[in-house]
Amino acid sequence: MITYLYQAEETLIDAALSFTRGLSAGVFRTNEALTYKKKAALLDWFELLSVSLPPEIGLHELIDTLKQGIDEISQKHENLKLVVGKHQMPEQNWQSCAKSTKPFFCGFWKLLHIMSVGFAEQAGGLALRDASPSIRVFSAKQAADVVREYMTHFFPCTHCVQRFVAKYDDCSYQRCHRLSDATDDATAESWQEFPLWLWEVHNDVSKSVSSDEINADATKIGRKAEDKQWEQKMQIQYPHIEQCNACYTADATWNLVAVYNHLENEYWTLGHEVEENVDNFLEYNGGTHNYFTWLHYLMIFVIVLLAVASTKKFRVRATGRHKKDDTATVDRFPRKYRNS
Repeated sequence: MITYLYQAEETLIDAALSFTRGLSAGVFRTNEALTYKKKAALLDWFELLSVSLPPEIGLHELIDTLKQGIDEISQKHENLKLVVGKHQMPEQNWQSCAKSTKPFFCGFWKLLHIMSVGFAEQAGGLALRDASPSIRVFSAKQAADVVREYMTHFFPCTHCVQRFVAKYDDCSYQRCHRLSDATDDATAESWQEFPLWLWEVHNDVSKSVSSDEINADATKIGRKAEDKQWEQKMQIQYPHIEQCNACYTADATWNLVAVYNHLENEYWTLGHEVEENVDNFLEYNGGTHNYFTWLHYLMIFVIVLLAVASTKKFRVRATGRHKKDDTATVDRFPRKYRNS
């Protein structure tokens, strides 16, 4: 649980940094003011994030300022830079994404996952209407359209944009059928299709990026090479088997209910439901940042052992290399909830 708190903080910092650095790198490509279409796309992006990001990320004040000053900041980069500069993040360094060769892309995917799960949990903004009757509500289809337009106009990677837009316009992963236009009468499952669709897009991108490495090993023969390729393919997929055993069925397909629960725990609950005894432990040891204690190392050791055992078990099921018929069901992880 202590490790989870630390990881949640890292996730929020990386996502927030990707938002601010994306504004700096992608909004203005020339010295000219934004066109009306680009200005509308940027405002839509701000409004979508406003109804879907958790307060813990610390971006709502900045986003509100950007929305209110959209006319001014769309005129030139200096105006945008000035507004962002007045709302500096307390931590300016990449956290878990520092290990990535492309930390901005890593952080941006974290931002998209946080936003999309928050979108589902907040029902596109409907859950906030009691507190803010005039708030804008997005359908799942509208939310996806906003992401497409933001990527088209502002994402600082040309071939990434081309791939994403092509997949989007081709209705990949049944986007055109899965993402509904409904709002007031939309079901909980309908809202959840948006984060699940983005999760599938992310896995597709990961597979594409890693395909060269896997293909390089394809010329090798033998059991060890085959096992390595299998492990590579498993590691590319998110969540990994060691991250979410319940996300995989016995026949090596996705359990989408468990996948959504994992996304919710990873990107929305964010360690809020800490047991009382853990709270007492943190307080006794001087706060939530005192992670590197004997308990921390013990927990890591136990998690590693469980991950190894789970991976071996799943390897047997997925490949069929076993002596007995294994029909045991996989236990689901408990779901954590947070009142929105």
